[in-house]
Amino acid sequence: MGINKTLHLIIYLIITLFILGCATDDAIPVSGNPDFSFGPPSVEKDYILFTRSASSANGFITGFDEFPEGDIDAPSLSTTLAFPAISGGISFKSYVVNQQKLFSGPGYQRVFLDENKVPIAADIIETFGGGSSVVFVDETKGYYVDFNTLNIKIFNPETFLPTGEIDMSAAYVNENNPSNYYNALYVRGNRLYACLYTGFVFPPFIYDDPNGVTVAVIDTDTDTYLGNIFKQGTKYGGQPFLRFNSNMQAENGDLFLPTQGSLTFPVGEIADAAILKIAEASDEFDPNFNFKAQELINESQASTAVNAGFIYVGDGIAYTNVLMEEPATPADFVNLPLMRWVKMNLNDGTAELVQGIPPNSGFTAGQAYNYRDKVQLVVYNSELGINAIYETDPQTNTAEQIINVTNGGIIYGFYEIEEQNENAENNE
Repeated sequence: MGINKTLHLIIYLIITLFILGCATDDAIPVSGNPDFSFGPPSVEKDYILFTRSASSANGFITGFDEFPEGDIDAPSLSTTLAFPAISGGISFKSYVVNQQKLFSGPGYQRVFLDENKVPIAADIIETFGGGSSVVFVDETKGYYVDFNTLNIKIFNPETFLPTGEIDMSAAYVNENNPSNYYNALYVRGNRLYACLYTGFVFPPFIYDDPNGVTVAVIDTDTDTYLGNIFKQGTKYGGQPFLRFNSNMQAENGDLFLPTQGSLTFPVGEIADAAILKIAEASDEFDPNFNFKAQELINESQASTAVNAGFIYVGDGIAYTNVLMEEPATPADFVNLPLMRWVKMNLNDGTAELVQGIPPNSGFTAGQAYNYRDKVQLVVYNSELGINAIYETDPQTNTAEQIINVTNGGIIYGFYEIEEQNENAENNE
């Protein structure tokens, strides 16, 4: 691609993102490794719903004392508060982390619910360059990203205060690209895996690196960088355009890593979206595992292969979105419902469309959750006026709508948290 064509594409993307109101500090996922379980639903759970405008970061946070169902008019509920900077994020114990300050600006802010299930905008971790990835090791240790530095930050989840950082000066970067940072953090055992995003703009919406997906391996016992692993022929490890709060780890310890692929940006090597695997007791990509769900869906008419969202729920079953129709422009990924949710069996290498769920927009959905022994899949379809959560049993392949947000903006996060009111009150 010539320089002029590349610059034209970059300018077009920037204009598109500006029109759509997608701020750069909330276009990349907050990711983690929450536990999945198949036990009976607990009554000692609360729920938090994040919604935001389709054209700005303005939105609402709503608290619930039980799993909500039916139509939700978020602004009219007594447990709803409005904030100018809704990003969604990841839940941990009794709170949710918003990947920027709720009143705007770079940083991370956690949200509790008070005894009346009203959201509390609580502690903030300041960042200089913004950031959108946080992961938890346990109750006393977690990691987060600050785009101002290549180093990965360490914090205490109980106090929500920084405690140190991991020196990443020896980690791989592409010196030909102006943007390099490690993001999309995943913890497995005593290992932290961090995906490198490298490209031509910040964040690098145009990924270009001859090594393909690059992941740094870090020892969490000593907080030291160990080395990098690479997977040629792949792009966008960890899916930088999506927000999710999803389990990536199988029962046997295998870690699955979704990759976004080339999208419609033909810079460098073209790469299909794929799901990679770092096998249990290994710090290398499994050379024999390269799962491409879209290739298994005969109904797809798209030539560009895309995964949007990913969650592993057990027994080899996982879910993602695949592209059903080829977009005419990059903006179509945001605006048009061109994707469908797919159920995958990663053990036997099969995939099928989830029945009962309409097409959705990949960049404004891609969210999947695993609560009360079911899987909740978010669908935004502006053409049909659908802004909803569908629920499916992993033992079947059908789903039904259980939550429909009628007012308050697009669903930007749906979280199950522990009911710990005393903890919330102590963090006001």
